[in-house]
Amino acid sequence: MKKLVSLLAGTCVSVAMLAASAASAETIKIAAEEPGGGWYSYGATFTKLIEDKTDLDVEIIPRGGGVNNPPVVDRNIGQFGFTTGNAAAWSQQGLEAVYKGKKSENIRSVTGGMQGAFTVVFARKAYIDKVGVNSFEELLKLDELPRVGMEPAGSQVPIIADLMLQMVGSGIEDLRSKGALTQVSSSKLAEYMRDGRIDLMFENVPLGHPAMTENSLTNELSYVAMGDKVIDGLGKFGMPRGIMPKGAFKGVLADYPTALSSTIFITNTQQSDETVYKVLKALDEGGDALREEHAALRGWTAEKGCQPEQAVLELHPGAMKYCKEKGYLK
Repeated sequence: MKKLVSLLAGTCVSVAMLAASAASAETIKIAAEEPGGGWYSYGATFTKLIEDKTDLDVEIIPRGGGVNNPPVVDRNIGQFGFTTGNAAAWSQQGLEAVYKGKKSENIRSVTGGMQGAFTVVFARKAYIDKVGVNSFEELLKLDELPRVGMEPAGSQVPIIADLMLQMVGSGIEDLRSKGALTQVSSSKLAEYMRDGRIDLMFENVPLGHPAMTENSLTNELSYVAMGDKVIDGLGKFGMPRGIMPKGAFKGVLADYPTALSSTIFITNTQQSDETVYKVLKALDEGGDALREEHAALRGWTAEKGCQPEQAVLELHPGAMKYCKEKGYLK
Protein backbone atom coordinates (compact mmCIF):
# COMPACT_ATOMS: atom_id res chain seq x y z
CA MET A 1 0.00 0.00 0.00
CA LYS A 2 2.85 2.35 0.91
CA LYS A 3 4.47 1.58 -2.46
CA LEU A 4 1.20 2.41 -4.24
CA VAL A 5 0.84 5.70 -2.37
CA SER A 6 4.46 6.55 -3.15
CA LEU A 7 3.95 5.69 -6.83
CA LEU A 8 0.79 7.78 -7.03
CA ALA A 9 2.52 10.68 -5.29
CA GLY A 10 5.42 10.47 -7.75
CA THR A 11 3.02 10.40 -10.67
CA CYS A 12 1.18 13.46 -9.35
CA VAL A 13 4.46 15.33 -8.98
CA SER A 14 5.47 14.41 -12.54
CA VAL A 15 2.10 15.51 -13.91
CA ALA A 16 2.33 18.76 -11.95
CA MET A 17 5.84 19.38 -13.28
CA LEU A 18 4.71 18.73 -16.84
CA ALA A 19 1.72 21.03 -16.40
CA ALA A 20 3.94 23.75 -14.98
CA SER A 21 6.39 23.31 -17.84
CA ALA A 22 3.59 23.54 -20.41
CA ALA A 23 2.13 26.57 -18.68
CA SER A 24 5.54 28.31 -18.72
CA ALA A 25 6.26 27.59 -22.41
CA GLU A 26 6.58 30.84 -24.33
CA THR A 27 4.23 31.30 -27.28
CA ILE A 28 5.25 33.48 -30.20
CA LYS A 29 2.99 34.62 -33.03
CA ILE A 30 4.23 35.04 -36.59
CA ALA A 31 2.48 37.65 -38.76
CA ALA A 32 2.18 36.10 -42.22
CA GLU A 33 -0.70 36.46 -44.71
CA GLU A 34 -3.84 34.59 -45.72
CA PRO A 35 -3.64 30.83 -46.36
CA GLY A 36 -2.49 30.11 -49.90
CA GLY A 37 0.13 32.86 -49.91
CA GLY A 38 3.87 32.21 -49.91
CA TRP A 39 4.45 33.71 -46.47
CA TYR A 40 1.73 31.57 -44.94
CA SER A 41 3.47 28.54 -46.41
CA TYR A 42 6.85 29.73 -45.09
CA GLY A 43 5.22 30.31 -41.71
CA ALA A 44 4.10 26.69 -41.53
CA THR A 45 7.66 25.48 -42.17
CA PHE A 46 9.12 28.02 -39.72
CA THR A 47 6.62 26.82 -37.10
CA LYS A 48 7.70 23.21 -37.46
CA LEU A 49 11.42 24.03 -37.31
CA ILE A 50 11.10 26.36 -34.31
CA GLU A 51 8.87 23.97 -32.34
CA ASP A 52 11.08 20.98 -33.17
CA LYS A 53 14.32 22.70 -32.22
CA THR A 54 13.31 24.97 -29.30
CA ASP A 55 10.97 25.07 -26.30
CA LEU A 56 8.84 27.74 -28.00
CA ASP A 57 5.25 27.33 -29.14
CA VAL A 58 4.31 29.06 -32.39
CA GLU A 59 1.05 30.41 -33.82
CA ILE A 60 0.61 31.86 -37.32
CA ILE A 61 -1.46 35.03 -37.81
CA PRO A 62 -3.24 34.11 -41.08
CA ARG A 63 -3.71 37.62 -42.43
CA GLY A 64 -1.70 40.74 -43.11
CA GLY A 65 0.99 41.18 -45.74
CA GLY A 66 4.12 43.18 -46.49
CA VAL A 67 2.68 46.62 -45.74
CA ASN A 68 0.51 45.58 -42.77
CA ASN A 69 2.91 43.31 -40.90
CA PRO A 70 5.53 45.85 -39.69
CA PRO A 71 3.02 47.83 -37.57
CA VAL A 72 1.59 44.52 -36.26
CA VAL A 73 5.03 43.44 -35.06
CA ASP A 74 5.89 46.95 -33.85
CA ARG A 75 2.83 46.86 -31.54
CA ASN A 76 3.68 43.29 -30.44
CA ILE A 77 0.41 41.86 -31.78
CA GLY A 78 2.75 39.49 -33.57
CA GLN A 79 6.16 38.90 -32.04
CA PHE A 80 7.70 37.98 -35.40
CA GLY A 81 6.59 38.51 -38.98
CA PHE A 82 7.34 38.45 -42.68
CA THR A 83 7.60 41.64 -44.72
CA THR A 84 9.70 43.13 -47.49
CA GLY A 85 12.83 45.08 -46.69
CA ASN A 86 11.44 48.18 -48.35
CA ALA A 87 8.07 48.02 -46.52
CA ALA A 88 9.94 47.58 -43.22
CA ALA A 89 12.09 50.63 -43.96
CA TRP A 90 9.04 52.66 -45.05
CA SER A 91 7.22 51.67 -41.85
CA GLN A 92 10.18 52.52 -39.64
CA GLN A 93 10.46 55.91 -41.38
CA GLY A 94 6.68 56.47 -41.32
CA LEU A 95 6.62 57.07 -45.09
CA GLU A 96 3.77 59.52 -45.62
CA ALA A 97 2.43 57.87 -48.78
CA VAL A 98 1.92 54.56 -46.95
CA TYR A 99 2.00 55.04 -43.17
CA LYS A 100 0.93 58.69 -42.86
CA GLY A 101 3.90 59.55 -40.67
CA LYS A 102 3.27 56.79 -38.11
CA LYS A 103 6.65 55.20 -37.41
CA SER A 104 7.28 51.58 -36.41
CA GLU A 105 10.32 52.38 -34.30
CA ASN A 106 10.43 49.06 -32.41
CA ILE A 107 10.94 46.65 -35.33
CA ARG A 108 14.26 44.86 -35.84
CA SER A 109 15.54 42.21 -38.25
CA VAL A 110 16.04 38.55 -37.44
CA THR A 111 17.26 37.63 -40.93
CA GLY A 112 17.02 39.03 -44.43
CA GLY A 113 17.79 38.20 -48.04
CA MET A 114 15.05 35.61 -48.40
CA GLN A 115 12.73 35.57 -51.44
CA GLY A 116 13.81 38.40 -53.77
CA ALA A 117 11.89 40.53 -56.26
CA PHE A 118 13.43 42.73 -58.92
CA THR A 119 12.40 46.28 -59.76
CA VAL A 120 12.06 46.44 -63.53
CA VAL A 121 11.43 49.33 -65.93
CA PHE A 122 10.70 48.22 -69.48
CA ALA A 123 9.24 49.64 -72.66
CA ARG A 124 7.99 48.59 -76.07
CA LYS A 125 11.07 48.07 -78.23
CA ALA A 126 9.36 49.94 -81.06
CA TYR A 127 8.97 52.96 -78.78
CA ILE A 128 12.63 52.89 -77.68
CA ASP A 129 13.75 52.56 -81.31
CA LYS A 130 11.58 55.55 -82.20
CA VAL A 131 12.84 57.94 -79.48
CA GLY A 132 16.43 56.68 -79.49
CA VAL A 133 16.72 56.80 -75.68
CA ASN A 134 16.98 53.89 -73.24
CA SER A 135 17.75 55.69 -69.96
CA PHE A 136 15.03 56.12 -67.33
CA GLU A 137 16.02 59.69 -66.46
CA GLU A 138 16.35 60.76 -70.11
CA LEU A 139 12.97 59.26 -71.04
CA LEU A 140 11.29 61.32 -68.31
CA LYS A 141 12.87 64.48 -69.68
CA LEU A 142 11.56 64.10 -73.22
CA ASP A 143 9.28 66.88 -74.47
CA GLU A 144 6.67 64.22 -75.20
CA LEU A 145 6.53 61.96 -72.17
CA PRO A 146 6.18 58.20 -72.54
CA ARG A 147 2.73 56.83 -71.71
CA VAL A 148 3.39 55.05 -68.43
CA GLY A 149 1.52 52.02 -67.07
CA MET A 150 1.54 50.49 -63.60
CA GLU A 151 -0.72 48.68 -61.15
CA PRO A 152 -3.24 50.66 -59.08
CA ALA A 153 -2.79 51.83 -55.50
CA GLY A 154 -2.71 48.87 -53.10
CA SER A 155 0.27 47.32 -54.83
CA GLN A 156 3.73 48.44 -53.70
CA VAL A 157 4.66 49.13 -57.34
CA PRO A 158 3.14 52.66 -57.46
CA ILE A 159 4.99 53.55 -54.26
CA ILE A 160 8.33 52.36 -55.68
CA ALA A 161 7.59 54.05 -59.01
CA ASP A 162 6.76 57.36 -57.33
CA LEU A 163 10.03 57.29 -55.38
CA MET A 164 11.93 56.62 -58.61
CA LEU A 165 10.10 59.36 -60.49
CA GLN A 166 10.79 61.88 -57.74
CA MET A 167 14.51 61.09 -58.01
CA VAL A 168 14.46 62.34 -61.62
CA GLY A 169 12.29 65.39 -60.97
CA SER A 170 8.85 63.92 -61.70
CA GLY A 171 6.22 61.97 -59.78
CA ILE A 172 3.01 59.99 -60.20
CA GLU A 173 0.81 63.07 -59.78
CA ASP A 174 2.91 64.92 -62.35
CA LEU A 175 2.35 62.12 -64.88
CA ARG A 176 -1.33 61.94 -64.02
CA SER A 177 -1.81 65.69 -64.51
CA LYS A 178 -0.21 65.42 -67.96
CA GLY A 179 -2.37 62.48 -69.02
CA ALA A 180 0.66 60.18 -69.18
CA LEU A 181 -0.37 57.61 -66.54
CA THR A 182 -2.55 54.50 -66.77
CA GLN A 183 -3.17 52.31 -63.71
CA VAL A 184 -4.82 48.94 -64.32
CA SER A 185 -4.18 45.30 -63.36
CA SER A 186 -1.02 43.49 -64.50
CA SER A 187 -2.96 41.37 -67.01
CA LYS A 188 -4.52 44.50 -68.53
CA LEU A 189 -1.13 46.22 -68.69
CA ALA A 190 0.26 43.44 -70.90
CA GLU A 191 -2.73 43.90 -73.22
CA TYR A 192 -2.25 47.70 -73.28
CA MET A 193 1.43 47.22 -74.11
CA ARG A 194 0.49 44.93 -77.02
CA ASP A 195 -2.07 47.44 -78.31
CA GLY A 196 0.38 50.33 -78.10
CA ARG A 197 -1.74 52.20 -75.53
CA ILE A 198 1.22 52.47 -73.15
CA ASP A 199 4.94 52.79 -73.84
CA LEU A 200 6.65 52.21 -70.50
CA MET A 201 5.95 50.03 -67.45
CA PHE A 202 7.14 49.52 -63.88
CA GLU A 203 7.13 46.12 -62.15
CA ASN A 204 8.52 44.53 -59.00
CA VAL A 205 8.62 40.79 -59.57
CA PRO A 206 10.39 37.56 -58.60
CA LEU A 207 11.79 35.24 -61.24
CA GLY A 208 9.03 33.33 -63.02
CA HIS A 209 6.33 35.91 -62.24
CA PRO A 210 3.31 34.96 -64.44
CA ALA A 211 2.26 38.47 -65.55
CA MET A 212 5.83 39.55 -66.30
CA THR A 213 6.44 36.31 -68.18
CA GLU A 214 3.30 36.86 -70.26
CA ASN A 215 4.32 40.44 -71.01
CA SER A 216 7.78 39.41 -72.17
CA LEU A 217 6.43 36.56 -74.33
CA THR A 218 3.67 38.57 -76.01
CA ASN A 219 5.55 41.85 -76.50
CA GLU A 220 8.97 42.78 -77.87
CA LEU A 221 10.46 44.63 -74.92
CA SER A 222 13.48 46.78 -74.13
CA TYR A 223 14.64 46.87 -70.51
CA VAL A 224 15.32 50.48 -69.53
CA ALA A 225 18.53 51.36 -67.66
CA MET A 226 17.55 52.70 -64.23
CA GLY A 227 20.88 54.41 -63.54
CA ASP A 228 23.01 54.61 -60.41
CA LYS A 229 21.21 57.66 -59.02
CA VAL A 230 17.88 55.82 -58.92
CA ILE A 231 19.27 52.46 -57.81
CA ASP A 232 21.32 54.00 -55.01
CA GLY A 233 18.38 56.22 -54.06
CA LEU A 234 16.12 53.20 -53.62
CA GLY A 235 18.76 51.72 -51.32
CA LYS A 236 17.86 54.42 -48.80
CA PHE A 237 14.32 53.05 -48.78
CA GLY A 238 15.27 49.47 -47.93
CA MET A 239 15.89 48.20 -51.47
CA PRO A 240 19.51 47.04 -51.85
CA ARG A 241 21.31 47.01 -55.20
CA GLY A 242 21.15 43.72 -57.10
CA ILE A 243 21.29 42.11 -60.51
CA MET A 244 18.43 40.53 -62.44
CA PRO A 245 20.29 37.85 -64.41
CA LYS A 246 20.52 37.65 -68.16
CA GLY A 247 17.65 35.53 -69.51
CA ALA A 248 15.45 36.09 -66.45
CA PHE A 249 12.64 36.97 -68.86
CA LYS A 250 12.50 37.01 -72.63
CA GLY A 251 14.42 40.01 -73.93
CA VAL A 252 16.75 40.37 -70.93
CA LEU A 253 19.88 40.15 -73.07
CA ALA A 254 22.37 41.07 -70.34
CA ASP A 255 22.51 41.23 -66.54
CA TYR A 256 20.19 44.06 -65.46
CA PRO A 257 21.35 46.28 -62.55
CA THR A 258 18.40 47.05 -60.31
CA ALA A 259 17.13 47.41 -56.75
CA LEU A 260 15.84 44.40 -54.85
CA SER A 261 12.76 44.00 -52.73
CA SER A 262 13.47 40.96 -50.60
CA THR A 263 11.55 39.16 -47.89
CA ILE A 264 12.92 39.71 -44.40
CA PHE A 265 11.87 38.18 -41.09
CA ILE A 266 11.38 40.73 -38.33
CA THR A 267 10.77 40.95 -34.60
CA ASN A 268 10.53 43.79 -32.07
CA THR A 269 12.51 45.24 -29.21
CA GLN A 270 10.20 43.61 -26.64
CA GLN A 271 11.52 40.13 -27.49
CA SER A 272 14.35 38.82 -25.35
CA ASP A 273 17.79 38.19 -26.82
CA GLU A 274 17.41 34.52 -25.83
CA THR A 275 14.14 34.07 -27.76
CA VAL A 276 15.41 35.70 -30.95
CA TYR A 277 18.70 33.78 -30.70
CA LYS A 278 16.76 30.49 -30.45
CA VAL A 279 14.58 31.34 -33.44
CA LEU A 280 17.47 32.24 -35.73
CA LYS A 281 19.46 29.20 -34.60
CA ALA A 282 16.48 26.94 -35.42
CA LEU A 283 16.13 28.47 -38.88
CA ASP A 284 19.86 28.19 -39.57
CA GLU A 285 20.02 24.56 -38.43
CA GLY A 286 16.90 23.80 -40.47
CA GLY A 287 18.13 25.68 -43.52
CA ASP A 288 18.36 22.61 -45.74
CA ALA A 289 14.73 21.73 -45.00
CA LEU A 290 13.66 25.32 -45.72
CA ARG A 291 15.43 25.37 -49.07
CA GLU A 292 14.13 21.94 -50.02
CA GLU A 293 10.54 22.83 -49.11
CA HIS A 294 10.48 26.28 -50.78
CA ALA A 295 12.19 26.84 -54.13
CA ALA A 296 12.04 30.63 -53.66
CA LEU A 297 14.23 30.32 -50.54
CA ARG A 298 17.04 28.33 -52.17
CA GLY A 299 19.25 31.41 -52.25
CA TRP A 300 18.85 32.09 -48.52
CA THR A 301 21.42 31.27 -45.88
CA ALA A 302 21.60 32.58 -42.34
CA GLU A 303 25.04 34.00 -43.14
CA LYS A 304 23.62 35.99 -46.05
CA GLY A 305 20.69 37.11 -43.92
CA CYS A 306 23.01 38.52 -41.24
CA GLN A 307 24.60 41.04 -43.61
CA PRO A 308 23.43 44.64 -43.09
CA GLU A 309 22.44 45.19 -46.72
CA GLN A 310 20.22 42.08 -46.59
CA ALA A 311 18.84 42.55 -43.07
CA VAL A 312 17.87 46.14 -44.05
CA LEU A 313 16.83 47.03 -40.48
CA GLU A 314 19.15 46.93 -37.48
CA LEU A 315 19.59 43.34 -36.32
CA HIS A 316 17.94 42.47 -33.01
CA PRO A 317 20.70 41.94 -30.38
CA GLY A 318 19.75 38.25 -30.12
CA ALA A 319 20.22 37.82 -33.87
CA MET A 320 23.43 39.84 -33.76
CA LYS A 321 24.79 37.56 -31.02
CA TYR A 322 24.04 34.43 -33.06
CA CYS A 323 25.53 35.90 -36.26
CA LYS A 324 28.75 36.84 -34.49
CA GLU A 325 29.08 33.53 -32.62
CA LYS A 326 28.77 31.63 -35.93
CA GLY A 327 31.32 33.90 -37.60
CA TYR A 328 28.72 35.21 -40.07
CA LEU A 329 29.50 38.78 -38.98
CA LYS A 330 32.87 40.20 -37.99
